[in-house]
Amino acid sequence: MNTELAGRATRAPAVTSPVPVGAWHEIFASAPRALPTQTPAWIRCVCAVDDYDDASRLYESADGRRLVLPLVRRRTFVPALSPHAALPVGWGPGGLLGEGGTVRPEDVRMVVADLARRAALTVRLRPDPAEAEVWETAVPARVPRERRMAQTLSLEGGFDAVWRTRFHRDARNRVRRAERAGLTVERDNIGRLVPVFHRLYAMSVVRWARRDGDPLALARWRAAHREPQRKLRTVAAAADTGCRIYVAFRLGRPLAAIVVLFAPGTAAYWRGAMDEELAGPVYATYLLHRTAIEDAANAGCVAYHMGESAPGSSLALFKSRFGAVEQHYATYRIELAPVTRLHGAALRSVQVVRGIGRRWR
Repeated sequence: MNTELAGRATRAPAVTSPVPVGAWHEIFASAPRALPTQTPAWIRCVCAVDDYDDASRLYESADGRRLVLPLVRRRTFVPALSPHAALPVGWGPGGLLGEGGTVRPEDVRMVVADLARRAALTVRLRPDPAEAEVWETAVPARVPRERRMAQTLSLEGGFDAVWRTRFHRDARNRVRRAERAGLTVERDNIGRLVPVFHRLYAMSVVRWARRDGDPLALARWRAAHREPQRKLRTVAAAADTGCRIYVAFRLGRPLAAIVVLFAPGTAAYWRGAMDEELAGPVYATYLLHRTAIEDAANAGCVAYHMGESAPGSSLALFKSRFGAVEQHYATYRIELAPVTRLHGAALRSVQVVRGIGRRWR
């Protein structure tokens, strides 16, 4: 498949990898809606926490525009076959950052063809959900994709307009109830509240295990593997990630916390945790998001990204109460071998075997 995809390009683009930091900063500064996860600082955090190296790529299009693909490469004994990601699971969207903030279908086709020429085992691409139509138009139908849904709140018009016209009435009422209950919110942009977040996150893991019917030991192992404590510590300690932790307190006791990333034009909710028994009845998470949304609007951000949700889920409903709209998009896998198809076949085989076993029990 790599040969077929690569053949679609009229010429190999000029590529520099890794991207020079100065050029990356220039392109990021020119894109008013660039995401906090599309910065050199973010790539440094990914590589510092997980076993990745910087494989970012700077492209020059036929008309001279520059584009950055935030890309990392898994450290392996055979670097040429290492899986690549833009970005890895748990690190948000990477996608393609275009000079001036514009990404065109021909840009995506150029990048997909370039990546198909490389000998990577797989390249996982998770674009900015706001550019879903451009990517879906440009990526060949044969490339494996996974459908996903994100939700984003527009901050156009400032916070007063957001509060009055986009927050649903029940969201405004719940924020007021949280304030009447005596909740206060502390902000931290240096990592001081990281231990507080981790304590609340440990409580959330217990709640999620109970909800999903998973053994607690397995849930804790999975959480430690996917979200190691060094991850938030690293991001919070970096001066240029725009990381801010919000914690809701009542009578000095922490009830809930969220982590929000700030870029000049956008903010993104990244992580959340709470003591549900205490936070739920007083709507602590509503007050936290209200505070972060106001901060983002006052900072000049035009969008507040609330992350992914399953369509129709309670989490999707929660985000919609703030006025966040659904953005349906896909992630893509460019593969040297048909890994996705083989993995799907293996899963189906396991399900068949389990079904036979149940019939014979």
